[in-house]
Amino acid sequence: MDADRAGRALAARFCDAVARGDVDAWAACWRGDGEWHLAGEAPVVGIDAITRRFATGRAEFELCVPELLFGWIDGDGDAAVGRWYVREVQRTRTGTGQELVGWYEDRIVRDRGEWRFARRRFWLLYRGPRSVAGEVFRPPSPASP
Repeated sequence: MDADRAGRALAARFCDAVARGDVDAWAACWRGDGEWHLAGEAPVVGIDAITRRFATGRAEFELCVPELLFGWIDGDGDAAVGRWYVREVQRTRTGTGQELVGWYEDRIVRDRGEWRFARRRFWLLYRGPRSVAGEVFRPPSPASP
């Protein structure tokens, strides 16, 4: 699979895992020595630290749905860079809603035959309230391929 298609698939798998709160699927998107840079925070480095940070942060939300707005991937061989603009709707377990808009700046690499994030840096453009007063439903686990 070329870097463009692989990068798009990786970004989609990442968003799917976030929306479902699937820590294992989310962690599988990362290289072992990956770096995760969140806006306003110190970088999180290494799969164990990255996974702990995600699991702790995601546990605060009963709803967290990222939406890929548009983006690009550029590279060949075993490495590529890309940028993805995203919007994320969130609702905490206490019912507070918010929306984030920003972009991810990515470096992806082929690692043991799979494309994974070596670095993701999130730049926040907007964070604000959003009404999410309705009912939250749990989707079933995805069917195995």
